[in-house]
Amino acid sequence: MRHINDINNTEELIQFLKQKGNNHNNYYHYTTWDSLEKIMKYGTFLLTRGNSLNINDQHEAIMKGSWQEWNKTYIGSFAFGESENMAMWGLYGLPWEDAVRISISKTAMNQWIESIDHVEVWRNNRVVGQVQNAEIALNDVVYVSGQSGSSDLRLTHAGKHSSTSNKRALWGIDRAPQMTGYIKHFAWSYENEVRLRIHVPHNVGSEKILVHIPPEVLDTFSVTTGPSYTWRNSALYDKLSDNGKLNESTFLHLVKYKSLCSMCQHESFEPKPTP
Repeated sequence: MRHINDINNTEELIQFLKQKGNNHNNYYHYTTWDSLEKIMKYGTFLLTRGNSLNINDQHEAIMKGSWQEWNKTYIGSFAFGESENMAMWGLYGLPWEDAVRISISKTAMNQWIESIDHVEVWRNNRVVGQVQNAEIALNDVVYVSGQSGSSDLRLTHAGKHSSTSNKRALWGIDRAPQMTGYIKHFAWSYENEVRLRIHVPHNVGSEKILVHIPPEVLDTFSVTTGPSYTWRNSALYDKLSDNGKLNESTFLHLVKYKSLCSMCQHESFEPKPTP
């Protein structure tokens, strides 16, 4: 199946999204320098439960898929497409002075996914248990518009559209439990999201789980600093720069995200410690 219009039922749509998810040239993760330091130092990556209050899109957990399935579904978000995304810098690279984008090649990403043989439960800034037999996949997200649960929905993937009106098996697909973690509202379509989606066999009672990244995969990472990034003295910064794996945003000096702290009477920002 090469086009979303070829999809006729839920199972075909999920397989389509998994197939596409494994086949991007590069995967981009927008984050902060502090998070990058931890990823590189410990070789780990945290995923968030899809109905966590820390997720930007609260609509998805309530209106897309099933809340019960969200209790067992964790996501790590990446983007595909070569261009920098201004909205992604603004949403996920906070504070903007610390924003970075990690780039992972297709080969390295698939190597990482295939290496994950278990997940660890992360709570109170530490591992509190392991989970075996989790369902681990990399999948694109399909975006939906129209009246939720209706027969006339429009599905969008990579700028291409398909109507469900003549495909009875796709009616109300936005509320189908098996679509949990695969479908979002069209308002988020600019993200071009591809997910590391992990579905655990039972509710583990934690907002976060942790997976490991092989050293040989970490060694392939390259990093782009955000448009408002401020240099800092860092051994990792020097290492990435020396290895030719550190790039400046193509929008450096061309766009400036205004810091909220510039409008504060104290005119300064001090982050709280991160896990």
